[in-house]
Amino acid sequence: MIDFSDIYDNVPSWDRFLTVDEQNNASRKLAEDYSGHVELMDIGKSTLGESILCLKIGSGKFNSFLHGFPNCEEPYGGNHLTYLSESLAKHDEIREALDYTWYIVKCSDPDGARRNEDFQKGPMTTLNFAENYYRTPHSITPDGCFPFRYGPLDLNKPTAETRALMSIFDSIKISFISALHMMKWGGISFMVPHECPELYAPLQNAAKRFNVFLRKRPGTMLAPGIMHAQYLQPARNYIRHYAAGNHNLEPINGCDSYEYAQIWNPDSFIIIPECCLWYEPRMLDDRESDTTLGEAFEYGNGKMNEANNFLLDTWKEAEPHLKTETPWKQMTWENVEPLIAKYTNVSNPPFKFNPKVHARKATTAEKIGIEGHDDLYRMFNLGGMYKMFDEEVKVSGSEKAQELKDRCHDRLVEYDKFLHAEYDIVNTPIRSLVGMSIGAVLEASQYTRGLVRNP
Repeated sequence: MIDFSDIYDNVPSWDRFLTVDEQNNASRKLAEDYSGHVELMDIGKSTLGESILCLKIGSGKFNSFLHGFPNCEEPYGGNHLTYLSESLAKHDEIREALDYTWYIVKCSDPDGARRNEDFQKGPMTTLNFAENYYRTPHSITPDGCFPFRYGPLDLNKPTAETRALMSIFDSIKISFISALHMMKWGGISFMVPHECPELYAPLQNAAKRFNVFLRKRPGTMLAPGIMHAQYLQPARNYIRHYAAGNHNLEPINGCDSYEYAQIWNPDSFIIIPECCLWYEPRMLDDRESDTTLGEAFEYGNGKMNEANNFLLDTWKEAEPHLKTETPWKQMTWENVEPLIAKYTNVSNPPFKFNPKVHARKATTAEKIGIEGHDDLYRMFNLGGMYKMFDEEVKVSGSEKAQELKDRCHDRLVEYDKFLHAEYDIVNTPIRSLVGMSIGAVLEASQYTRGLVRNP
């Protein structure tokens, strides 16, 4: 058994998330300081021409690919991978015992990440997050545009960022992957592609060590805190629905990194330690509430439907006045389009629970997890629409765009005031997020070695 305690004990305490420049500067310094076993590679350019950097650490038998910012508004991966890469470089005994060659891309979507940096620099508030919200649309997100050909799908539209990542996947056989996603509300959900019981206790212990509680909100759970992640296989989800006769499906432009890796190595494994920015102390209360799960779901759906109707109505009113093509306009359209088309989501399938689940009493933790999730999440796409109007006003000076910008911001502030009136919002310490997720990556990398027949 490998002793990781020195790595765990020395996780730094940050008060904010690292910017793209800070991550890149740390990578350059690490490659200089440990040139014997650390190499810095420029694997390609982003859509806007920025270098995408990859650290290659060690020379083990197995190959691992780790990347941060798989969704560009999810920033903790930069801190995680900066500290993990330094730890792997410094600890020769641990690096050699793990027997991996590590390919680490701290930021796979630098263009998108930079659009969120006013939040990453602080303050870490829900309103600041929403006011600076940008999420690369799924149609062009780097970790969703890998080529895939099977059945009705013949997809070969990789983005510039995806092509950069493909330069790694196409040249070596990847065994272990981690994409450092994060949610915004709750505890930790260790996302895995299939049952892996030998891994459950080590993952749960990693969370306990850093005082991160296990997910309380219902999901496709395999064990406490361990969740089967259906979104890991969007292309296969598409094919399953298509084969069943459902052709009104979400358009996709490719598969994700795990599906692509499995083309070359069917034994590959992925873990996503999907932690959260904020939580509410009542999420630790497992006593029965006065609400059924069905009522909590109904509450959340009502809040999201109300917010989506506002988005759709505002989009229809705004569309004739939108003259400027911006990333926020494309994002907002791709948020609105499903509300019109009503197609089946294959990239992030919604949960479905049977009537018995709906009928039982929710715990207080479940109630707060479900209802608070949607009270918070309804702010994000609205924040993106607000940014769309802000960019339009900057370019065109449109009075109508200014009017709609103000309307969106007023609604955003209303949502945020309601959120803070109903919930005690607590920031999860970045140190806890990073330490817990590094534990997950190190433990899962060991587990993966037992799965791979021909590394």
